[in-house]
Amino acid sequence: MSDFMMSQVQGLLAKVSDDVEKMGETTTAQTDMLLGAINDLAANMFATQAILCVLLRDHPVDPAKVKGWIAAQTGSPDEAPKAQGIVDMLLGFDGKKKN
Repeated sequence: MSDFMMSQVQGLLAKVSDDVEKMGETTTAQTDMLLGAINDLAANMFATQAILCVLLRDHPVDPAKVKGWIAAQTGSPDEAPKAQGIVDMLLGFDGKKKN
């Protein structure tokens, strides 16, 4: 292989290396931004749950009616088990002693 062709290959390899490095930096930045957004969303949900729990202690809600609403929206009582569990958690029927 001639020196000219070798220098061309080295140049292309250097360009590919730079492109891969830039892709890594972009991915890292996007991941950091996404993790920050998830953290903000989790904090918002936690604060919302806290407010609901305090309000629901003063203004009780029938969990069967809430779960019935969820079942009506999803078309099946077994369709949203996580939502059903969160209802129990928010309404304090998860077996924990209320304060």
